[in-house]
Amino acid sequence: MKQLYNHTKFILALLGAYFFIGSTFGQTHTEYLLSTSYVKSSMNPALRPQNGYIGIPGLTNFSLGYRTNTFILENFLFPGKGEDGKTALFLHKDVDYKQFMKGVSKQNFLDLDFNATLLGFGFYAGDAFLTFDASLRANAEMTIPKTFFDFMKNLALDENGKDYNLAGVSADATAFGQIGVGGSYPFFDNTLLVGAKVKVLLGLANARLKMDRMKLHIGKDNWSAMEMQTSIQVAMKGLKAKYNEAEGKFEGFDADKVAVDVNGFGFGFDVGASFNPSYFMEDETSFLNNFTVSAAVTDLGFINWNKANNLCLVTNPNETVVIMGDRAISTDGSEEVFSDFGDAFKDVYNFTDIPPKEQQNRNTGLKAKLNWGIEYAFPEEHINVGLVSTTAFNWGKTVSEYTVGGAIKPIEAVEAGLSYSFVYGGFQTFGLSLHLGSFFYIASDYILPETNSSFIPVSSKAFNVQMGFVVPIGRQ
Repeated sequence: MKQLYNHTKFILALLGAYFFIGSTFGQTHTEYLLSTSYVKSSMNPALRPQNGYIGIPGLTNFSLGYRTNTFILENFLFPGKGEDGKTALFLHKDVDYKQFMKGVSKQNFLDLDFNATLLGFGFYAGDAFLTFDASLRANAEMTIPKTFFDFMKNLALDENGKDYNLAGVSADATAFGQIGVGGSYPFFDNTLLVGAKVKVLLGLANARLKMDRMKLHIGKDNWSAMEMQTSIQVAMKGLKAKYNEAEGKFEGFDADKVAVDVNGFGFGFDVGASFNPSYFMEDETSFLNNFTVSAAVTDLGFINWNKANNLCLVTNPNETVVIMGDRAISTDGSEEVFSDFGDAFKDVYNFTDIPPKEQQNRNTGLKAKLNWGIEYAFPEEHINVGLVSTTAFNWGKTVSEYTVGGAIKPIEAVEAGLSYSFVYGGFQTFGLSLHLGSFFYIASDYILPETNSSFIPVSSKAFNVQMGFVVPIGRQ
């Protein structure tokens, strides 16, 4: 078990190297279907709960989540392939090349999301419902092409004399504060709800890696790196590039004077609507009266980063770096493999630091989402069922999820929801949401993931959890 823990730690360390911090994916889709949910307005500002609320500071709403198409433990850890039948890392010489590569996609991504509402409240003012929140948000995403893993595995198997095109590696991470003011208003006897939210964004930190071009020749006696068009941009007060004084080569980052500060400002907004056709139906008993359709676009916006605190590093695309000597990679599954790769690549990148006055203004956009849903209510039974779709427009890719579920309110103080998400559920998990007295809730779209004997999730491609405490006030 100790070795399995170490392997797990190595995988997390490998992924964590791309992020300084860890898209609305942390928000649960199951909450969209509950009448008492006060957080569903974050997915559609037209939606409103039964009660107003005052959030308990620091506990109003907390959510985190991840999603991936490849980065699951069963794709990188192989039981019985190590020494004495122990679990081996994918780079181990006894892990078959084809067995490993079949779990790798053409484009492999990992998205992380975190949101904590520090202060929030919502209340009814006549027919309008108004909201305010102050939140801390962080999101990160990474994309690695299949060729990169092909290169790593072949290198570990000592396959020389090959050329690799590693272009397409990218990573982006952002932390920011958000102050939002929103509201919704009904029309046509409450059958049409229209809502909007305006957000002031306070950029705390951003890190972006982009590898546009990168060709490697792996020979028996030397490696050659060519056409290295790679850039790193970091907006973080006090962070500096560190260079070898004797050789003038880039050696990493100096974080001794890093400070948490506002490094950028921006704006964002959400807009949405919800519609029930009963206003236009002559037959009051028609089943169509119980349908509601809704749609919203959220997180449209940007953050402009302060050039004075922006570190910009670039490589010379016309430079060819020849790496001489023995660059053996450990294949015994030990932790030495990561230091071996670090040693092999330490001479490849010779970044140049661009002074702030020579940099262009840098903006980063929020990760916009398109959310829509259709619900059918059984008023007498206090039950509703529906379908919710969310599409996140991330940096360079679009990712969608579809969730079907329902909610029941057996007594006034309790409401529960059950759901299943198609794309990342993988017929292995389901979603659950529980509301108690309109003051506490907890929800997740992906629970009971498949685990190994050590209770470590091995095949879950997504996970999220969301919870919060509020004091209910008034009624709709």
